[in-house]
Amino acid sequence: MTIPPTPSFSDQGQELHGSLHLLMPADLPADAYGRQMIEALRAAGVGITLHALPGPHPQVDASAILAADVALTRLPDGAPVLLDGNALPNLAAGLAADSRRLHFTALVEHLTWTEPGRPADQAAVQRSLEQGALALMRRVVVPDAATAAAVRDLGVQADRIVHAAADTSGVAVLLANL
Repeated sequence: MTIPPTPSFSDQGQELHGSLHLLMPADLPADAYGRQMIEALRAAGVGITLHALPGPHPQVDASAILAADVALTRLPDGAPVLLDGNALPNLAAGLAADSRRLHFTALVEHLTWTEPGRPADQAAVQRSLEQGALALMRRVVVPDAATAAAVRDLGVQADRIVHAAADTSGVAVLLANL
């Protein structure tokens, strides 16, 4: 007989609703922070419902926006939702509608607007989208101090930024901050 994992609790003592929901690009590489964090969460016995978004992330894409909107509207009130940072530009427009009923946490490996070779006008749009999306997060989880500093530069308060490696200790930190 298989025993289901014990429900995890957030730092405010609220039970997670069956599993974490994670919205991420379908084409995210295996070595990306979000994918590594999924594996670490699963290894720790945390249930995850993955919602893979189509489209060429992090470019803004109508199919990804529609898929994200549909996925978010179907989630139960109070659900903890992890959002991969690469998907934030496609999620930005719809997050405000669900930010009060869902518990959003972003997993940000790096800010997409800072990618080398991005034209200045595209970078400005991406920066604005990421800044708006990050403002709606309860927490922003980052792998290192450099990313934390970049997120703070976008106006996210330091007490909402959590350092968590994609390993067992990082999973414990992440779960304690949901």
